[in-house]
Amino acid sequence: MNLDEYLFRKKISKTDFAKRVGITRNYLSLISLGRSLPSKRLAKDIEFETGGEVTIDEILNPKE
Repeated sequence: MNLDEYLFRKKISKTDFAKRVGITRNYLSLISLGRSLPSKRLAKDIEFETGGEVTIDEILNPKE
């Protein structure tokens, strides 16, 4: 599952999720669009916050 799909299904705003992982909403949007790749540490934090529903692999290797 990609990050946008996860946020939509869980009804979590990008702003709220960005705060949870310690980044800006703008940067989270770039990550979810595949326009910016986060550090491995941040990808791991995102995976943790999603309970593993969005994996590190999905974050670091986005499909277009």
